[in-house]
Amino acid sequence: MKYINLLFSALCAVMLTTACENGNNNDLPNNPDESKCYKGSMTVDQNDGTLYTQEDVEVDYEIKGDKLNFVMYKVKFANGMPIKLDMVVEGVNYTEVNGSYTITGDDIVPYAMGGPFEKYTITNLTGIITDTSFTLDFMCGEYPVTYDGAK
Repeated sequence: MKYINLLFSALCAVMLTTACENGNNNDLPNNPDESKCYKGSMTVDQNDGTLYTQEDVEVDYEIKGDKLNFVMYKVKFANGMPIKLDMVVEGVNYTEVNGSYTITGDDIVPYAMGGPFEKYTITNLTGIITDTSFTLDFMCGEYPVTYDGAK
């Protein structure tokens, strides 16, 4: 387990030094507006029989044309990750019914620190956003992630 956490941390550190831009990944706010953000619990299955849970994770979203973008602020995906980062996920499909959104996505490369995290491509993304709650389930690379937040 320590080896996996160390490897995961090293990969994150290497990817953080990548300086690629997709041109749109800076559209979301750099700092969360706490009055608009959802706050909740993010859990990452470490694929070794353990779970890493981070409390008080803030998530915000915006609609851009026919797609939805969201950002997870100051997240770590493993205990051994050296820093927290803001992860931007763009181009998510959504349907709106009575002010609630059902979201789905597959093969979405997330961005953090201005660069793509291709090794942690988002797959099997599903979620529901209401006025008071935001839930997510997705694979981040090979790691299952869940988020359950509220306003």
